Amino acid sequence: MEKESKQGFEVVKVLRSKSLVNTGKEYLELGLDGMLESDALKNIPFVSTVVGIFSMIGSVRDHMLANKLLRFFSQLSEISQEERINMVEKLNEDDKFSGRVGATIIEILDRMESQKKPELAAKCFAAFARNEISYEELRRILFALERVPSFDIEKLGGFSEVTIKESLKMDESLLLSFVNAGLGKNNGGYDGGAIVPTNLCRIFVKIGISS
Repeated sequence: MEKESKQGFEVVKVLRSKSLVNTGKEYLELGLDGMLESDALKNIPFVSTVVGIFSMIGSVRDHMLANKLLRFFSQLSEISQEERINMVEKLNEDDKFSGRVGATIIEILDRMESQKKPELAAKCFAAFARNEISYEELRRILFALERVPSFDIEKLGGFSEVTIKESLKMDESLLLSFVNAGLGKNNGGYDGGAIVPTNLCRIFVKIGISS
């Protein structure tokens, strides 16, 4: 079993903590710099913890990752402490996460190209915590979220209900981005087929990631 990193350990501690409370989306709009400048916000336990995790915020990458973690935690604050604790325990049962849940979450968030995606990733973990999706579905949805361009995500709701006739009229590059993320597939029609949504795409939309 791999040992949890110091940063990963702190992430898990926040996930298990009662202090993970909803700060409100208006606080997130301030960004990390705004939070650091506000004495009141710096006193919010999970904000101070994230700042502590990246206490040497000297690089652009660390600064961006700290912002991503704040967004991730804020979204996850909407589920109960008990659900979050159970989620960590369930994740620890799998080889990929075992003993390094926090470090793996940091790695996942670090690879995401936009500030919006960490909140969507948190929705994935929340759905898993509520037993709405399986562990295998969680892994595949996170993979899809990482690969689909952030500017295409809002179009997934419409795509999930598209007919073959409608699909044939859609932008090719958009459809290919969905295929690349595992959210679209060719239906194998004799005339060359059409790109249609996968079951993973429908799950993606069902748990609210496309909104």
